[in-house]
Amino acid sequence: MNTLEKLEQQAPALAFELPDGKPVVRLGLILTLYFKRGYTSDTKENVLACFRRFYEEYQTQLKCLVYGRHQKLTFANFEKAQQTISKSGGNDEFSLFLGSAPDEAEADEYSLSAMNSFEIHGDKLRSYIKLVMPWSILKEPDGRSRFQDWAVYLCNQVKAEHGYGGLSSILPYDYHGYIPTEYQLAQQYSGLEVDSMPHASSIELLDTVKGVNWLTVIGEDFVGLLGGESSLRHAFSGRGDVEIIPYNNGLIIRAGEYPELGKLEDGLPSSYVAVNNIVKQIRIPNPDQLHPYSPYGDGFEEDSTARWYARFDQEDNPSKTPARLEAGQPCSVAGYWFSPAHADSRRYFNQGEILPSFSGSSWGDTLWYWSGAE
Repeated sequence: MNTLEKLEQQAPALAFELPDGKPVVRLGLILTLYFKRGYTSDTKENVLACFRRFYEEYQTQLKCLVYGRHQKLTFANFEKAQQTISKSGGNDEFSLFLGSAPDEAEADEYSLSAMNSFEIHGDKLRSYIKLVMPWSILKEPDGRSRFQDWAVYLCNQVKAEHGYGGLSSILPYDYHGYIPTEYQLAQQYSGLEVDSMPHASSIELLDTVKGVNWLTVIGEDFVGLLGGESSLRHAFSGRGDVEIIPYNNGLIIRAGEYPELGKLEDGLPSSYVAVNNIVKQIRIPNPDQLHPYSPYGDGFEEDSTARWYARFDQEDNPSKTPARLEAGQPCSVAGYWFSPAHADSRRYFNQGEILPSFSGSSWGDTLWYWSGAE
């Protein structure tokens, strides 16, 4: 069973309806991007261009607009919202949402949302834009390429500083009562992005990133912190399941041909772990709780939040071998290992075999990362 077939088999368990048939939790495909200077006129116009394209492409699915209040989407009120945003100043709040759900108590299949930062805050706050599509578009012949095209387009439009994309539980616009469901599902599926509150992260994700998923977006400053594009390409050159896609202001790292749910009994997706091994050094070290206190039941608290952020730090093999070893050490478990210090370095090592060093590498010290038993 390939990745897409497994996803199709598992997906129904992640969707929930009320007794009247109203969908309140969906499995969706998301992309969330954080960017600077959301208060400038140029950035606002670029963001509005994203909404116009989304409206034109998915107009038949879209039913609601949230700008100031939740309302039925019409061409007239969408135009009015755009005009107001275009004329707004640097310290005027700008929060816009287009969705396919008819009311705020139903989970959307399609949505695009954005929130700006304020000029008075400068670079002490980030703006964000978030795209939601049905996961099932991946089953369409051009579905993956269309989503990837949207990802590159949005990254270019907002000059994305960082972000992530993959599978996520999609909650209603009025999401608070379904936080326990998001929490419980995230305990069972490591590949599920917890993303009901992207606005909360705009305050803390300034000089760090949230982490990795199917798509991991890193702007040029973060690319530099990781050694540059060449070093990153070297880091993944031994893996056929990791692809680097450039955009104008950075790179998108795609872990696997299709996103994975990472069901607990299936183990961690090895490509996600491989990307995390490199990217985790720029991940936020002390994140705030993913959920606020919820009177409805379980939610992420301090300890469970820390475990979720570190979920891909674990070993991805049954022998519990260290995910990383230094050159000169004996190989702890037989299997494939790769080093970002040299292109095409992925190779099989027998247990006890000494891991070699590559001299003169711009990456620095030679570190070997576990890459699977096969």
